[in-house]
Amino acid sequence: MLNKKIALSAMSILASLALLGGATFAFFSDAGTSSNNVFATGTLDLKLSDSTPEVDQDNVTASFGSGALVPGSCTGSQTLNLKNTGTIAADHAEVHLTLNSITDINTNAEPDIDTFLRLSVLTYDGVDQLAQILDTNGNLFKDLEDWAAPANAGVLDNLALINLNTNHPLVMDVCLDSSAGNTLQGDSVTSTFTVDLNQDASQ
Repeated sequence: MLNKKIALSAMSILASLALLGGATFAFFSDAGTSSNNVFATGTLDLKLSDSTPEVDQDNVTASFGSGALVPGSCTGSQTLNLKNTGTIAADHAEVHLTLNSITDINTNAEPDIDTFLRLSVLTYDGVDQLAQILDTNGNLFKDLEDWAAPANAGVLDNLALINLNTNHPLVMDVCLDSSAGNTLQGDSVTSTFTVDLNQDASQ
């Protein structure tokens, strides 16, 4: 009987120790959260301005040209400003020239007027860019036909544009070369300058 009482007492003591031991290893804890974590892309946003009231537009019109050229006369320096108003820096811009239509009053006249529209000035950020244009027609000067030719891929490339919200001027002065003949009277060419803004140097 005594052994049974001792055994029950021992079991009671062990149970108490187990409960006490469990209470001994309890710890405090706390938790917090980081919310509203957004991952989004930045933007390149090319804006163009010229000497017309068109300022910081996606597209502008009639930035370059003249309706009254005669042999030896020029348009004077005309400017198209390029600006990145986005949130990430670009690497460079490129300007493509497309000759959309040529009005040729004297259909027997060759070559067309674009061959005589000499690039007298072509600068970007004040730096001469004429060396980028190859004289593809062999008339010994750079002209609109040269710029648009497949050999030049119609492109003026690697125009640095890395900062934000700053105008970068593309300046042109186009002259009707003095070699232009009487058969070009009334002729015209309509052109489009397309600007691409690229984030990476390999583009």
